[in-house]
Amino acid sequence: MIARLKKYPFYLFLLPVFFVLHGYLENFGFISLEDALVLMLSYCGMALGIGLFSYLIFKDINKAALITAAWMSFFFFFAALHEFLKENAPKFFSKYSFMLSLSVVLLIVLYIILKRTKGKFLKFNLFINVLFIIYIFVDIGGLIWKSNNPSYQKLSVYSFARKNEYTICDTCAKPNIYFLLFDEYGSSISLKEKWNYENKLDSSLKKKGFSVQSRSQSNYNFTAFSMSATLNMSFIEGIKNIKSVTADDYANCNILVRDNQVITFLDAHGYDIVNYSMFDLAGHPASVEQSFLPLKTKLITDRTLFARMNKDIGWLLITRFPFNLFTKNHFLKHRENNNRFLEQVKEQTRKQSMKPKFVYAHFYMPHPPFFYDSVGNLKDNELVYHESKIIPPSSYLEYVTYTNGEILKLVDTIQTNDPKSIIVILSDHGFRVPTKDPFPHFFFQNMNAIYFPDKDYRMLYDSMTNVNQFRAIFNKTFNQKFPLLKDSSILLIDRKGP
Repeated sequence: MIARLKKYPFYLFLLPVFFVLHGYLENFGFISLEDALVLMLSYCGMALGIGLFSYLIFKDINKAALITAAWMSFFFFFAALHEFLKENAPKFFSKYSFMLSLSVVLLIVLYIILKRTKGKFLKFNLFINVLFIIYIFVDIGGLIWKSNNPSYQKLSVYSFARKNEYTICDTCAKPNIYFLLFDEYGSSISLKEKWNYENKLDSSLKKKGFSVQSRSQSNYNFTAFSMSATLNMSFIEGIKNIKSVTADDYANCNILVRDNQVITFLDAHGYDIVNYSMFDLAGHPASVEQSFLPLKTKLITDRTLFARMNKDIGWLLITRFPFNLFTKNHFLKHRENNNRFLEQVKEQTRKQSMKPKFVYAHFYMPHPPFFYDSVGNLKDNELVYHESKIIPPSSYLEYVTYTNGEILKLVDTIQTNDPKSIIVILSDHGFRVPTKDPFPHFFFQNMNAIYFPDKDYRMLYDSMTNVNQFRAIFNKTFNQKFPLLKDSSILLIDRKGP
């Protein structure tokens, strides 16, 4: 065995196996084993392809494996290196121009050294092979431990949700419910107070019979946490440090959203669930565009070189180098999904069903990127990506105006085709623009409007927060007795800043 570990560069495949396995361990419970295996085989295939190409150059398996492993290590661990440099080195060293240029120089130097050397790299093979085998066994041990401790570091909601404290109302009317979530839509009061913007949406909705909760607030300032609270009708337990929330906290929120109590309640009342969002709901997967790789493996692949480049400087690759490879930048997918969801909700209003339905549509607007101006003209891609970096309030407010038009068209379609339905228009949080305010109140001031066909809004109140939204709706519609929780907002800060 030792002789084989010296002779053969098994690390060429141990490296991608370790990378995927470690990512699977870190995101345990959020990625299926089948999806992880697909990703692992894809990366092993990449290593094999690059290794064979390198072998044609060096005519030596160990040299080919070494340069392939060097390149793939940079590819796999680029995000970790980039974040380390941003936090611990002068800004110049974390710039893409420097990092990519240096990587090319180092790769050329390594190529020259390997071409000139006569060594067989037997000791190197042994060391790296053994090292990765140890790492892999350590991670396997971690997986075994987490498998036997399923509640490890998971967030939870308050006890009422865990105990399913509700009754089934067999005699209640069961209207269709349209839950329309418009991401980062600040309340009209906040837009007026902060940016002197006169929002006409409130008055337009009131004319259509809506109740607008003008002083509504979200409970959290990040989407995953806010949606967890909204759809579970509860605050979140288990956040270790609200001033430094982690990737695990975000991932655990996705579990809370997936298994949320609103869907559990409506399932029990015989509702069909229609999901037009980026979140998985139990039995109703996310309705977003997917690539050939499983969507959830993005938790791993987003750390790689190309994914990080696409996220940070993808707009350069699209606007200045129009290659088809980059036309599916993740920013542009938001526009495609928004437009698709708008049409799909309208289509749902025309579908007849024997069962009542709950339609959840999550629109990534007026959240940046600001794809349209106030009258609906499509903006130039380069301008869109530039504004997404600096978040100018003027562009946000123009996008609010555009979003208002889409909201009103959607409402008109629902009220025309499905007039007996309940319509909920809500935002997960307010407009978040960089600020030095220690507690930016406007981060939480959100849009909140509800339409009941009977226009009876006695159970609503003007300062209602998201955590009480469905409590109030279910109390009225299904004769429940959910106590309203104390309205409060919790400022979260992640490790990269607010």
